[in-house]
Amino acid sequence: MKNKIYIILVIILLTIGCTSIVIAQELAPDGFPIPRVVKDRPIKIGEIYFDLSVESAIRNYQQGKIEGAHRGWELFQQEGKNETGCRDIMQAFITKDVDAIIIPNMSMLPVADLIIKAREKGIGVYNVDTQLMPGVIANCTQPNGVAALKLFYKVGEDLLWQGKIAIITVPAIQVNVERTEPIKALVGVYPGLEVVGEEFIDLNIGSFREQAFNFAKRWITKYGDDLDVIVSSWDGGAVGAANAIKASGFDQTQIFSTGIDGGSETWSYIRENSPFKYNFSQPFELYRHNIWELIEQMQIKGLQPGDKGCLITRYGETIYAEGRVVVANTVPALGESVHGLFNFYGRDPDDADAWYNWQEAGGPYKVGTEVK
Repeated sequence: MKNKIYIILVIILLTIGCTSIVIAQELAPDGFPIPRVVKDRPIKIGEIYFDLSVESAIRNYQQGKIEGAHRGWELFQQEGKNETGCRDIMQAFITKDVDAIIIPNMSMLPVADLIIKAREKGIGVYNVDTQLMPGVIANCTQPNGVAALKLFYKVGEDLLWQGKIAIITVPAIQVNVERTEPIKALVGVYPGLEVVGEEFIDLNIGSFREQAFNFAKRWITKYGDDLDVIVSSWDGGAVGAANAIKASGFDQTQIFSTGIDGGSETWSYIRENSPFKYNFSQPFELYRHNIWELIEQMQIKGLQPGDKGCLITRYGETIYAEGRVVVANTVPALGESVHGLFNFYGRDPDDADAWYNWQEAGGPYKVGTEVK
């Protein structure tokens, strides 16, 4: 009888133990542990930047500082400069056991295994304007193919759908190809348009802008002013191409460049009537704010995708926002809050409590100012 009681007790204890293990290792629908919820201390956030000389990164960086300071969270922002450096930063964040990692626009493939490693430790991993990978909880960006086509429809109308097009893109970063491939498809249905060249930026061989300058210089040497437009998947390539056009002696009435992202340098080129003529500007600040809101919802309030009040309905979802085409007559004024370009997202610009008016860490990015 005693043996039977002993066996029953062992079974009960084992059952309780197994249940505890299951609870401790509760998995999200994507197969990784649900990201930890932090209630008894400031949450710790790590942000990885590939290149902080790029204006999209500068704008992301500034909004991150504002968000962290306003919320009282502990923030670590680091620049990798190359793929190895980005891996090292992410590994350091995992070792430090931050609560969440945010990865703005960069190639995701070099850190694919580290995303999984982070999620296995209960660390939330989030993207801004880059590629969703297994383990990433959410991305926030624009519909990049749609944005590129909106930009190119403006270009096509001004060319009367006649002309020679050259393209510069960054295949290692998915959103860049999402932009240029739809443009190539659109060009293909207009008999008067022709893609005469396409070149790819190598992330590991020095200045991206210099690479773009050299690509453009070779096309200009070959085609002269028979070349009409150099389309770049991001603004840095458009700046490099514009500088090559100026150096060649041609002006923006003969050859011009276009880019996607937006920032003070980009808008100054457009404002000064340079060969960088059109831009599609992204609301990076809104992207970043959305991701920080999602982290608060999931890792402080304990919401899960699909819960009322959560920005996403499932793991691995993209939150979309809309940017706008910027040309000479719509370029934002010097000193203007960047949020004004996006009409304060349809809300009251004078609402002192609104996130776009938070003044911590120097306040919102201003057009014409450089944020360090």
